[in-house]
Amino acid sequence: MTWLMHYAAEQRLACYVVGGCVRDWLLARPVGDIDLVVEGDAIALAEAWTTVWPDQLHTHPPFGTATVSWLDAGALVSLDLISARRESYPQPAALPIVQFARLADDLARRDFTINCLALQLANQPTNVIDPHNGLVDLQRGLIRVLHKRSFIDDPTRILRALRFAARLEFRLEPSTAELLQQGLPWLDQTTPARLWNELGLLLSEPSAFKALSLADEWGVLQQLCGCAWPQALNHQAQCLLPNLPNEQLAISWLLLMSQLSPNAAQAQTKRFGLPKPIRQAVGQWHALATTAAMLNTTLSAGKLDRLLSPFEPLVLQVWASTQTPLVQQQIAYYLQALRPIASQLSGRDLQAQGIKPGPEYKTLLAAARERQLDQFAAENPNLC
Repeated sequence: MTWLMHYAAEQRLACYVVGGCVRDWLLARPVGDIDLVVEGDAIALAEAWTTVWPDQLHTHPPFGTATVSWLDAGALVSLDLISARRESYPQPAALPIVQFARLADDLARRDFTINCLALQLANQPTNVIDPHNGLVDLQRGLIRVLHKRSFIDDPTRILRALRFAARLEFRLEPSTAELLQQGLPWLDQTTPARLWNELGLLLSEPSAFKALSLADEWGVLQQLCGCAWPQALNHQAQCLLPNLPNEQLAISWLLLMSQLSPNAAQAQTKRFGLPKPIRQAVGQWHALATTAAMLNTTLSAGKLDRLLSPFEPLVLQVWASTQTPLVQQQIAYYLQALRPIASQLSGRDLQAQGIKPGPEYKTLLAAARERQLDQFAAENPNLC
């Protein structure tokens, strides 16, 4: 960073640390990614840097941005360099047209006043640049847009407002709350890819469940997915996370989609282009509903295994959290005791017995596994 500061001074390029990193620094919160706005050619500055340091460089010419990455103590660190620019929107919810400009123009294009703060990169300490009174909103815990068309120009700002409100425990400034409500219908005009980019970030945050509650309260979920987030789901999600700490996004989506019909849930999952494992999980969730009656009676180990083996463990764990104690007990028994047991009989064994390969194999193998697990249960009654 020191080299960058000296080089920028030699080239008479004004550079500024801007946005979220300044906001978080002022709030004494951990500072994540750093954005550096350059009044000039940010890509050229990044390319000059990589001639001195053998870093990774990714450029985005249409937006005049570059990302430089390097290893620091074994961890990958990245810095975004951004040419100061102004943006205009040819139509609501469309991607902006970009023109290079000054810092004031760049700050004016941003989403909320608390993200319009900057510090000049210089040898001497500098004052916070705050043209939109973001410091006052920061002190008051307010999220405020810069202009009346903010949510119409870019409806994904609605999801960012949710994310910041939940993460920082801020509230919407009253006029911003009104503008957000007016902007809700424009979510339907935004491409699913852009929506999921923001929604996926929201669902991955530590404060995701609080954000979902706010999304329900503000009417965002009804507009976006046609569903709600009842408060009971917060308790279920919090109970699941300790045992599934890396599955927050999938848990959030499964519980959210559980509020919809099977067809509607699959349509929403497909609309956002979610990965195949999540699409399958949503399908399995609703298929599990047909097993509820059977699981509410005690099943033998073999029958329990045959009933539950088609389903992924994650889906079973999340679904069980919404069921009766008996259903939860049987699913836990299957996952912890039965599922890890390897089948003793294989297709090769059947072939060695002179049985020709065919549909009969599936029946014979399933029956053999059922007997094997019933015997295991008889020998280990304390695990049942």
